Amino acid sequence: MASSSTVDEVVHIVRSPRDKRDYRAITLNNGLRAVLVHAPDSHKAAAAFAVNAGHFDDPVHTQGLAHFLEHLLFLGNEKYPSPSAFSDFLNAYGGQQNAWTGTEYANYYFDCQAHALERALDYFSAMFKQPLFAQEWIDKELQSIESEFRLKQQDELRRLYQVHKTTSNPEHPFCKFSVGNLTTLKDDDNGTLADKLRHFFNQYYTADNASLVIAGPQSLDALAELADKHFNDIAGCGDNRPSQRKVVEVPLYLPEQLGVKLQVKPVKPARRLIITLPLPAIDDDYAHKTTSFIAHLLGYEGPNSLYACLRKKGYINSLSAGGGISGSNFKDFNINIQLTETGEQNLISVAQWVFSYLNLIQQHGIEDWRYAERRVNSELSFNYQEATPVGELVSQLAINAHHYPVADTVYGDYRMDCLNNIRATELLNLMRPERARITLVSSDANTNQETALYQTPFSIRPLKNDELTQLNQQPADFSAQLPGRNRFISDHSQPYPLEVADKKLPTALVSNEALDLWHLQDPDFRVPKGHIYLNLQAPAVTASAENFGCSRIWAELMIDALNEDLYDAEVAGLHFNIYPTQTGITIHTTGLSAGQLPLLSYLMRQAWSVRFERQRWQAVSQQLINNWRSAHQHQPLNMLFSELNLALQQGLFRLSDMAAACSPLSYTHFARTVSTLFDSLHISAFIHGDWQRQHADQLHTLIHANTPLKSVSVKPQRQQIKRLIEAAPSQIITVPTEHDDHAALCYFQGPSDSPSDQVAMMLLQQLIHQFVFDQLRTQRQLGYMAGSQYFGLQRIPGIIIFVQSPSTQPSDLQTHILDVTRAAADKLNTLSLKEWSHTKSVLEQQLAVDDRSLRVRSQRLWGAIQLGDTRFDRAKQLRAALANWQLDEWLSYVNRLLFEQPASLQLQTRAIGR
Repeated sequence: MASSSTVDEVVHIVRSPRDKRDYRAITLNNGLRAVLVHAPDSHKAAAAFAVNAGHFDDPVHTQGLAHFLEHLLFLGNEKYPSPSAFSDFLNAYGGQQNAWTGTEYANYYFDCQAHALERALDYFSAMFKQPLFAQEWIDKELQSIESEFRLKQQDELRRLYQVHKTTSNPEHPFCKFSVGNLTTLKDDDNGTLADKLRHFFNQYYTADNASLVIAGPQSLDALAELADKHFNDIAGCGDNRPSQRKVVEVPLYLPEQLGVKLQVKPVKPARRLIITLPLPAIDDDYAHKTTSFIAHLLGYEGPNSLYACLRKKGYINSLSAGGGISGSNFKDFNINIQLTETGEQNLISVAQWVFSYLNLIQQHGIEDWRYAERRVNSELSFNYQEATPVGELVSQLAINAHHYPVADTVYGDYRMDCLNNIRATELLNLMRPERARITLVSSDANTNQETALYQTPFSIRPLKNDELTQLNQQPADFSAQLPGRNRFISDHSQPYPLEVADKKLPTALVSNEALDLWHLQDPDFRVPKGHIYLNLQAPAVTASAENFGCSRIWAELMIDALNEDLYDAEVAGLHFNIYPTQTGITIHTTGLSAGQLPLLSYLMRQAWSVRFERQRWQAVSQQLINNWRSAHQHQPLNMLFSELNLALQQGLFRLSDMAAACSPLSYTHFARTVSTLFDSLHISAFIHGDWQRQHADQLHTLIHANTPLKSVSVKPQRQQIKRLIEAAPSQIITVPTEHDDHAALCYFQGPSDSPSDQVAMMLLQQLIHQFVFDQLRTQRQLGYMAGSQYFGLQRIPGIIIFVQSPSTQPSDLQTHILDVTRAAADKLNTLSLKEWSHTKSVLEQQLAVDDRSLRVRSQRLWGAIQLGDTRFDRAKQLRAALANWQLDEWLSYVNRLLFEQPASLQLQTRAIGR
């Protein structure tokens, strides 16, 4: 039973029929609403605390305050004043913490080993009671906020977002600057920054304005007692805040901001059309999801769809519908289109087709059978969803608790009761050209203004009368049609009968020079779903930058060519992907098992027979080549990680090299190159799910029927990782970048791929990563992105220490990294036997965790097959190796690894002019 100071909500929380978790809603006597989740199979526990306060609530004179408060709450409180107390605790118990601040909500969450939940909740709840807001940490964390702001100066989404804010109603809180920087976060006539933080916290961080979710293997009664013990003394109501939350009443846009055309100039080459249709808030329609239904019809990509027609005209490369910002009094319904050069030249014509299709939906699309198809798919997704890790689950449910009735806390995202005809008509009546915001994002944009923040060039003007006239008329050649009935929707809702109950590992059904075929009917995850992997191992793919680039273009063209015919399959829960790897091309299908073999058969037939339209080849290849050419504009740390992979792995190529190799190719040359890629071919395949042996035999048959296997001579060898020379001077690789930030990283490679070396370096990462993060980011304030991570490549273990900074030079960053590495090693030398045993215990539990879902198990087993590990017992080997490590031996190992005989690489950026 719950304690006397809580009230159990007598409400049944709807859950999936296959969900093994139990749920309970309670309200503490201070008004805090909580959802408790008994997750019997979870080795971890987690909690989330979501507050109905975000950047909309920032004072006009101190914008970014809500975001800054989020940072400060992690940096000490009356009970635990040390800024690293909670993170150190979680690190010791295999956990992590995070938070985000949005427009109207902030969400804080963590996970840890289940047995540490009570102590973790003591740390976590203290954040929301008496935060210190110590001046020392206010000053230091301001530098982190400034670094975060500067980090995103060239971020395309941030820059576009700022144009959106600048051209919206200045009285609406959406226009506020959400991130904050040194200019907006400061002491002024309105008070000190510390006082502003305290006032904001006291006003909004209260029990009646928040939700709590706690999940773990503990019983519901035990979780209720923990909630009451740790959260019942949080303040009940905010200072000077009415108990009823104030609703935003001013409109998001002024009349003159509708019926307009905007142009925005990006940093990287782009041709993008965004048609924004402002709507009222949609939270009250969650049980019908009318906007999602309209978005499905508009964004449909099957035969004769709006997408298919515009693509055939050579106007677009992609189209999606329904996204856009939403809040308590607004919803932006966006149609997002990637244009071709011809499409950009015919921008109004593209938009004209969109509005004509919206008219078609209004006239003929709002039908019960169409909605019923969507509802069936949503119910299947809900009924057969894979278990979400508790760390993710609590974060989701804490926000859902603010949006849905208690009963729908879990089900609300899936619920679709029936077609709301009245609401659909109301919304479609609002989707008119006169109310639209038509935005072109293009390198050729005509601009005459610049945003004050992020300095994004843009222009805005009313749509001309002739443009409005055209947009309200149907094109003479309009031929788009609404979707027909979906032939892929299956009534196969039960898994195939299990043939062997105790069979836990894949079996090799075929193993020869042409084909390796593995099969496992999973005895644990009894759902009518599965995964099929086919790796077309072709050495020619990685023979040159040109071949590898052509293989990537081929894969994109395959998806592009198949998308129209197979879009209904995607809608019905049958998914496919085609992507290049270091050994060739992989085809992966997933979803409901009943339709996957026919889907794969079709994919393979097309792979050897499809002939790409020259127009589509030109559009797709040019888009990819443009992306490759702009790689030097990526985030500096991302560029260093890419360069590290190139330095260590065979069969990879620089994006710039692929662009240089593929840019001059003609269509004929491309077709000739692709035709030879699979002259030598070996297939590795794995079928895993509820399929029986007969289905695996069918897969064998269809592979032989649809693949030119006769050309195979020998099995290809796995690409090897470059081994660094121990005790040699660390090589320094310099990477040019146009980004304003600097970055550096140091990579330490393990001696071998043995289980012993792997766990030794896993232990090292577990013991140093919190210290490294605290030193580089919190104490030294070098930059927003900093830390360390375990970096394994084909089981060769490694450790990376990295930092990206807006001001510190790369050579100085390397000095800091080496200093922190030495300090971390010194700290390790003080490690007690108790701490050592505890760390080993945490890692042992992590290695002993069972696969949490069919998807995770499929990925693990397929990865083992690709690495040649046909015993499938690597985790067992790692646990055995872990048990053998003793502290003194391990410390000597770490000293050799980092200092005496390091096998290391240093990478850093070098600024070049834009």
